Amino acid sequence: MRYMIPLLAVLALSGCTTTEFIHVTPECTPPPSPVLPELSKGELWDRLGDSEYRRLEAYINGLWAYSDEQGAMLEEMCDAQAIN
Repeated sequence: MRYMIPLLAVLALSGCTTTEFIHVTPECTPPPSPVLPELSKGELWDRLGDSEYRRLEAYINGLWAYSDEQGAMLEEMCDAQAIN
């Protein structure tokens, strides 16, 4: 019961506010691709071992996937903005 009074007060006051919309314009230049150093895969595998190499490879592939996803999202937003 003691939580009901503050909750009712918040709900009563929240009806008095207005919603304000803010127009956001994305920067439509594509993000730079990740630059990774050139390494000899065989030498790196020799130094890290198979499990660490696979973990590093998965991490790098994740970076590329994230970069591709961000570029695709940006392209969609900019295309939609150009139509409007």
